[in-house]
Amino acid sequence: MKYLRRIRIEWMTILLAAIFLVQNLILDDRLGFVPVLSISLLAFLGLLVGFLGNTITVAVFSMLVMATGTYLLYYTPIIMPRLEKIYLIVVIPIFAVLGLITKSSVLYNQRLNTFQPKMRHYLTTLDETTGLCNKEEFESRYNTFKNTMNLYTKSGRGLVISFYTVDYLEQLSYQNDQATDQLLQALAQLLCDIRLPEDEQFYLGNGTFVVMSPIYQTGDSLAFVQRLNGITKTQFSLFPFKNF
Repeated sequence: MKYLRRIRIEWMTILLAAIFLVQNLILDDRLGFVPVLSISLLAFLGLLVGFLGNTITVAVFSMLVMATGTYLLYYTPIIMPRLEKIYLIVVIPIFAVLGLITKSSVLYNQRLNTFQPKMRHYLTTLDETTGLCNKEEFESRYNTFKNTMNLYTKSGRGLVISFYTVDYLEQLSYQNDQATDQLLQALAQLLCDIRLPEDEQFYLGNGTFVVMSPIYQTGDSLAFVQRLNGITKTQFSLFPFKNF
């Protein structure tokens, strides 16, 4: 279901139109105009139920329609070919499900269109190799934090900026670009795993990682961040360069 709802509304409309067309061509050849019109109205009713209801509504309504249709067509003296009876029983549930899928597709695409500008902006703040925020985003957030601290000078807040650099990155990249990218990705994942949740990680390019750690000037938060920086530096030094 989650894959069907991602279908664009244009394709869902074409699919519904094609199903209606095939249905009417087949039934018109077998039954005639009046039965085709009646079945088309039932199909439209099913679509309406699917558009206006949810999964539970469609399921309950479909079971009621199929039970009622089975009773009327098989336990009352109605002369009709067997295939037509079966199709009359299931036509409303089929189109109710199609209507529900179309509704889910419309709502999914609406949400997607709503968040697309935010997604595009967010992607522009990320580094392509590491997935961390890039240099421009670091400068923006640093200036925001600095301006906020200037407004609340007595808040007791501080900021620790920690830099970690991969030595001889150009030489490593010259030896093996793929291995260098894998090393940077592993280091970026390490920062996300061992740093505090309130820390923000950035990659400025040229093998330089930055961690922005907000602290309180009272207490031992500064000492803790300094110990964590030492651990991070040690962990960085343990990653080998895997030149294949």
